[in-house]
Amino acid sequence: MTPPEFDTYEELTTRIPANELSTLLRVSSSLASTMDLSEILQIAIESAADLLRLGTGAIYTLEEKTLILGATTPPLPPQFPDELRVASLDDHPHIKQAILTMTPVTIFDVHEETITQAERVVIEARHLISILYFPLLLKGEALGVFIVGDTEFPRRFTPTEIDLCYMLSFQASLAIANSRLYQKAQQAITDISQAYDATLAGWSRVLDMRDHVTDEHTHRVADLAVALARNMGIPEADIGHVRRGALMHDIGKMALPDSILQKKESLTEDEWKVMRTHPEKAYDLLSHIEYLAPALDIPYCHHERWDGTGYPRGLKGEEIPLVARLFAVVDTYDAITSNRPYRKGWDGETAIQYIREQAGRQFCPTAVKAFCEMMGK
Repeated sequence: MTPPEFDTYEELTTRIPANELSTLLRVSSSLASTMDLSEILQIAIESAADLLRLGTGAIYTLEEKTLILGATTPPLPPQFPDELRVASLDDHPHIKQAILTMTPVTIFDVHEETITQAERVVIEARHLISILYFPLLLKGEALGVFIVGDTEFPRRFTPTEIDLCYMLSFQASLAIANSRLYQKAQQAITDISQAYDATLAGWSRVLDMRDHVTDEHTHRVADLAVALARNMGIPEADIGHVRRGALMHDIGKMALPDSILQKKESLTEDEWKVMRTHPEKAYDLLSHIEYLAPALDIPYCHHERWDGTGYPRGLKGEEIPLVARLFAVVDTYDAITSNRPYRKGWDGETAIQYIREQAGRQFCPTAVKAFCEMMGK
């Protein structure tokens, strides 16, 4: 069977009856509504069966010479074995012919056709008598194949039905290609994010060592900040920014001289002025990095105080970003409960009591309440 004679997709539409064309438009809208490959494949095979008024079908995607079962109608049971979802293209010569020639292949009556054992398993499982194998075509490439069939009587597929399949093939193939591009883009974003986060984790460890904090302070407060953020209802989409901000909360100290950062004695007033510049140095460092900009509130604002006496900008109350308010609580809690060369850390109960006392002064009362409830659990 050879492809229909048409120059463009638009020309093909002129040969489709109005009612089928309306159905195809609805199918196209459904396919465009999702980037999930499994949903696309299910929509495509159900649409193919409906358009041809058939009760059964399956759709396979092609990965090199391997067929991967994507969807069926009626749907497969959830417990259907994964190993039965994969097949060799060479074991299915009718599918292979459709893919290599990029044209539909039909079997009028399976009882009169030479078929392989692998094909027989599928045919008998679906009780097929007549079968249409149709390649999923896009820009001269076959992305896979859909298979529909009649389970009652031998039948021949009409030219109009073949035209419908060509249009559906184009729509489904375009949706599949878009889904794959989207998945690749998402994977690339994930890979970049993981690389950034690994770099940030390395930076935080270097800073901990330079600041003589050797007990994983930064990673502990990051975990606590994430937990508190979730308890306070911060959207999951923003949790990654909370973690990154926590890991970078003292990143501005990398620009401070060792004579101040590593000084064992009390800092002078002038040295404290330099120390208090580290949030602004964090802002200068990170604000130009687009990926890290959403995480900037914690490094820039975690030394602001609820009563307005903090630094660097003297923000007060709800002028302070929420994530910086909650981080100020966990950062202080971890700092006062950790042992340092010059003092022993407080016990948890004493530290919690101090946090409560500072609600409305140093800390946001809502953040304190949520933190104490979380720690109480």
